[in-house]
Amino acid sequence: MKALISTLFIVLMVGACSNKAPSIKQYYRLSPDYAIATPESKRSSVVIPRPKTLGILAGRPMVATKQDGALVQLNNHYWLESPTVLLHTTLKDWAQQHWQQIQISAAFDERHERLDSKILAFEKNGNQANVSLQFILRNANGELLFDKTFQQNQTIQGDGYAHFVTAINLAVSAILNKLSQDLDNLQ
Repeated sequence: MKALISTLFIVLMVGACSNKAPSIKQYYRLSPDYAIATPESKRSSVVIPRPKTLGILAGRPMVATKQDGALVQLNNHYWLESPTVLLHTTLKDWAQQHWQQIQISAAFDERHERLDSKILAFEKNGNQANVSLQFILRNANGELLFDKTFQQNQTIQGDGYAHFVTAINLAVSAILNKLSQDLDNLQ
């Protein structure tokens, strides 16, 4: 019995000391490259709260749509932060070209425009990166200026998650450029 335990202990020790390379998880950022065009006069101030989203996107997963339409989490590969946090940071950076002051919250008695957003899709579907974002802009009096949903599909140019992230960034860039145009057309 002692011989069996000793042999088992030796096998476990040899296994623990093997030269197997450690598993490396990769994390991705959202870094769209939208056009920066500063309008002649910037709007006064805006509150940009964190985007809302479906539960599966509130954590840090990348997701994909299977052939049967099911949404699945892509294992072991995650965004650096959740899509809501990444998009929130991106929106605050983007908003600097349109507003003089950007805030993430404000007291009820303060008067600011408010840009709410919702992530409707942020996923891989076959060889397509699909992004769908809803934006609701209200003026300082709470009146609706616009409620628009933008959808952008980008073909993923290659295999692997890095190519998916590149396509997602291109899709978000295109959406932010459209949002800029719509915002610039407001009176």
